[in-house]
Amino acid sequence: MGDKIKYSLGLNKHDSYTRNHMELANMKAVIYMSVFIVFVELWMIERIITIVLFDSEPRTTRWIITHLRSYVILLSAAIFMLVHATRYLKGKRLSYSTNLIILSVYSAICIYFGMYVSYLDYIKGEQILSFITMILFSCCLLVWRPIISLMVLSATFLLFYHICSNEVPATVATNINLFTTWMACLMISISMYHQRMSEARKDAKLEETNKDLHITNEKLEESNSHLDRVSRRDELTGIANMRQFGKTAKLMLQEAFEKGQDLYFLYYDIEHFKTYNEQYGFEEGNNLLRDIAGELSILYEGSAYARYSDDHFIVLTSETDAHEKTEALANWLHEHQGEAFLDLKVGAYKAEEGVGVSISIDHARFACNSIKMNAEKHFCIYDNSLYEKQKRKQYIINHLDFAIENEYIEVFYQPVIWTKNKKVCGLEALSRWRDPEYGLLPPGEFIETLEDVCMIHKLDKYVVDKVCKDYNEAKKSGKKLLPISLNFSQLDFNLCDMVEYVIDTAKKYNVPKEYLEIEITESALSKEHELLKNAMQRFRDAGFNIWLDDFGSGYSSLNVLKDFDFDVLKIDMLFLDNFEENANTKPIINIIINLCNKLKIRSLTEGVETEEEFEFLKEIGCERVQGYYFSKPVPKSELESLIESEKLILSEEL
Repeated sequence: MGDKIKYSLGLNKHDSYTRNHMELANMKAVIYMSVFIVFVELWMIERIITIVLFDSEPRTTRWIITHLRSYVILLSAAIFMLVHATRYLKGKRLSYSTNLIILSVYSAICIYFGMYVSYLDYIKGEQILSFITMILFSCCLLVWRPIISLMVLSATFLLFYHICSNEVPATVATNINLFTTWMACLMISISMYHQRMSEARKDAKLEETNKDLHITNEKLEESNSHLDRVSRRDELTGIANMRQFGKTAKLMLQEAFEKGQDLYFLYYDIEHFKTYNEQYGFEEGNNLLRDIAGELSILYEGSAYARYSDDHFIVLTSETDAHEKTEALANWLHEHQGEAFLDLKVGAYKAEEGVGVSISIDHARFACNSIKMNAEKHFCIYDNSLYEKQKRKQYIINHLDFAIENEYIEVFYQPVIWTKNKKVCGLEALSRWRDPEYGLLPPGEFIETLEDVCMIHKLDKYVVDKVCKDYNEAKKSGKKLLPISLNFSQLDFNLCDMVEYVIDTAKKYNVPKEYLEIEITESALSKEHELLKNAMQRFRDAGFNIWLDDFGSGYSSLNVLKDFDFDVLKIDMLFLDNFEENANTKPIINIIINLCNKLKIRSLTEGVETEEEFEFLKEIGCERVQGYYFSKPVPKSELESLIESEKLILSEEL
């Protein structure tokens, strides 16, 4: 509360900025005030001279001196203050205390003049306008601390009232008018003070802000310079980024097409780079990326090159020896890979008019991705066959839901045969896509595509539903029922709760658990060990049998048999390739069958195509077989025809 009173009265200490601000404002006010006074006083002096020279009534010397004296004094003071204030604004300033004394003296002269002239007017019964004007100039136009204004106004009004009342007693109206005028002047002076104080604070903040802005502008210039570099250069490697590459590539393509010159987009992918980071750390990985960028700048000097993302680089060049340069870079990479194994894959696309930079890069990237799983191939050029493959892949992705809805995807069944009597003891459910545009799509094509884009679970859920529905219809029609095996990939368990879906679907169609066999691919078990182990346990707890599919196709077969519990082991068909020519085939299969017997796992060999293969498997004790020798996968209707014609005989033993 005390601080507020001090602030209101102007008793608080002013900082240097506020003091200078108030002084500057007063000096500006002095100029307006002094100019007005100079003109008025000159007019008043001219009026007295005119009266003396031309008025018929003679004036005494005393009268002339009395009137001229006050006008000349005030005029001189106004001229002096006008010069002083002008010099101040031009920067020729005296000390603060000296300026304050000069301003105080000037104000005192003005107030005295106003009191003197108005006193003469008052005793003649005229208005006291000079007094009011000078008070307004000195105490309101000029700004003082409120406490000073209060004291000066109070003293001045009391003195003026006392002098005038001694000559002519003041009326009640005069008393009221003087008090009202005193109050108004005091309020105006206080209001002007606080207004100037508010302006001073705002200006101080603005100046501080301007200083900050100046500093900020300097930082912004540095930032803009940095951003300009960042907008053109890859921050890690220092070579061009994709934004700059896009601009350069457009210019290069335009010039090349005008000259009839060929340009090639090259997409470089460093395979297994993640392993390098894990083994040596990210800092070493970044250093290697910088070195690779440096090698590219040497190999493709004069061409456009950039870091595409992560461990991928893009090049646009007119040079036709890209294959040799790729080999050179691959050799350099192998020399610097340390104990990690890094490989280089490159996709190339010949630039064509009308094909944008972004699409051209996509084509080169697609060519590169097409050889990622091929250990023997490192360079691939995008051509029409790749275009068609890409087109079909996109078609599969876009039309999967539509194909499921319209049942373009069918479930085919391939019989499983007892070796002891050649009778059918089960079926394997396999999906086939009969498309209205492309015809019968190869399973390897659409299954691989759906796995790549993590959509395989949609297909496998559809197959589960279709198999259970077929079983239910066969049961209602009184047909002989056989167990059906269902294939699942590792992604099925990553993308959804496939265990719960199978259980719920079997319950929905009243399919006993013993009539659904769960096939898990051996290669899947090495990727998501715990996830699949948990899923298999849930299947087993629910009463399902679990088969190991494609045994021998991977490198962890024995570990899989050690870590997991299976009811049936399906031996991969690749073991039967070159069955007669390869002397190692029979002993290996024999050992596997004996291993199954030791582990009390039932054996099944797929891919049987000849009588000789069948007889061998029967002789060494393989329980069940599957293959084209008995039947290829067929639609449900064709399977029923084969059974009705007794080309396939159903076993009573399941």
